[in-house]
Amino acid sequence: MPDGRQDLKRFFGEIKQQFFRFAGSYSKAVSSGANVTSSKIMENLKETEQISDISIGILISAVNSGVEYAGEQMIKSGIDLVEHMKEYAKKQ
Repeated sequence: MPDGRQDLKRFFGEIKQQFFRFAGSYSKAVSSGANVTSSKIMENLKETEQISDISIGILISAVNSGVEYAGEQMIKSGIDLVEHMKEYAKKQ
């Protein structure tokens, strides 16, 4: 295989790896965000006598906390991805 084709194959292989890494990070972040949301809701359930006592504001706040946490996780993952790609580029 000519050298250019090998480089191209290696490049696309690296992109494929990074895509799977990103997809894994995304699913982990979404799952973690959902866990944060459910924890916030469960905390509020302990303080009330009935589920209907939880206000919409509390639910929205819990969802916002989960989304914020997931976003933070994705930012961290993105920074790690950039650092990994920098290291990969240095090796080339």
